Amino acid sequence: MSILKNDHTPFYLQIAQLIRDKIVSGEYPVDSKIPSEDEIVRQFGVSRMTARNAVTELVNLGLVYRIHGRGAFVARTKLERNLSKLTGFYEDMHALGVEPSSKVLSFERRLPTLREQYLLQIQKNQEVYFVERIRYVNQEPIGLQQLVTPVHLVPDLDKVNLEKESFYQYLKDIGRPLEKADQRMEAKLAPEVSRKMGLPDDTPYMYFERISFAGGVPIELLRSHFCGDFYTIHVTLYP
Repeated sequence: MSILKNDHTPFYLQIAQLIRDKIVSGEYPVDSKIPSEDEIVRQFGVSRMTARNAVTELVNLGLVYRIHGRGAFVARTKLERNLSKLTGFYEDMHALGVEPSSKVLSFERRLPTLREQYLLQIQKNQEVYFVERIRYVNQEPIGLQQLVTPVHLVPDLDKVNLEKESFYQYLKDIGRPLEKADQRMEAKLAPEVSRKMGLPDDTPYMYFERISFAGGVPIELLRSHFCGDFYTIHVTLYP
């Protein structure tokens, strides 16, 4: 790692960015110790104040936490959701600068349940795709999502690699971009979800149920469980 002395960016921000890159890449895993202020001083030839400011910047970003007398350690990545924006998992993760990935547990073409008929405004004989995926950040499981979408609206979804590709991007590609969504959320325990993800049964989750619309009709029923310790919620309020 090195800093650019002729760059107009302050040294402490350059150092913070270099360490951040190693956190995002997984070179510094969760709860591992990052270089101490003394090590930063020696490695980059900067003042102790600059080194301290670099670490403080990472703390302020929520990327590391300090333990008095021991140093600074990599924090668990927090997923911040802005509830005023309609975005998908990959878009959210890339905005955070972390590496998202998915694993498809189930992909089915079947008839809808009564609740799915009601929420998606379809008939009992209109088939749906059901997709269940584990979501990962830097190879660590953070959530489970279940997608239900009418086959007649997305007939070629079975040709899409949903472990690597975004469903929302696919909708844009076929000329059905999302227009709006209705969403409710609650905190809950879900032992059956935890078992699928290999987590303790008492793991707390933020649960979201979303109905998304394209062309004025419901196109997506999305049920999401995200680990509570990964999640923060951002809401902008107006008087």
